[in-house]
Amino acid sequence: MPPGTLPVMTTALRASRHETVLAHRAFRRASALLAARIAAVEPGQPRRAAALAGRLRAYQRALRGHQGCQDRLLWPVLLARCDLGADLVLRMRAQHERLAGTLTAIDVALPGWVATTAEDDRDRLVAALVEHHAVLAEHVDEEDRDLLPLAADHLAAHEWQALRAQLLARLRRPRLFTYLGIVLTHADRAERRLVLATLPRRDRLGWYLVGKPWRPRWIRP
Repeated sequence: MPPGTLPVMTTALRASRHETVLAHRAFRRASALLAARIAAVEPGQPRRAAALAGRLRAYQRALRGHQGCQDRLLWPVLLARCDLGADLVLRMRAQHERLAGTLTAIDVALPGWVATTAEDDRDRLVAALVEHHAVLAEHVDEEDRDLLPLAADHLAAHEWQALRAQLLARLRRPRLFTYLGIVLTHADRAERRLVLATLPRRDRLGWYLVGKPWRPRWIRP
């Protein structure tokens, strides 16, 4: 093994895992914030409704993308390796299906509210968002607490790095900067340094030069 390889791989492992935690943090806060902001919209405010609807749809796309990567890249590997943890992995997959159901409920409620801005339509959408947030919070809490340590026990550092590389390879600018904006929005300085240190040099420089302000509107406080 070349000198210095092990620390680099350890950093990559920590970054890959912690990106998931940071993304979960962002999705949890954003879902609660969107519910609160939509609940505050009064009837007869179509421009405000349309603006928030756009942010909500962007949030949904980002969350579906995050879940899709796990469905394709993580669950199959874990199910093939961890007999004792298979129940947990299957539960995570079932929770993804529940989350998909809550996103569909939002899809159903959103157009009516945008079209009318009526109080009843707004309240139906807010109820769907509140239910979504509750299911999301339960899922990400369990994933951070139980699933990520299980995955760390069954995936080598280079495999975590490969999974992360597959994710990043699917993201071309500006989608890469949008992804980093989601992950880093609520990160502290040490967390930002950890995530950015293991990016390819070109992507890291791009983030520092033009990507830092690239935060989706739905995620901003």
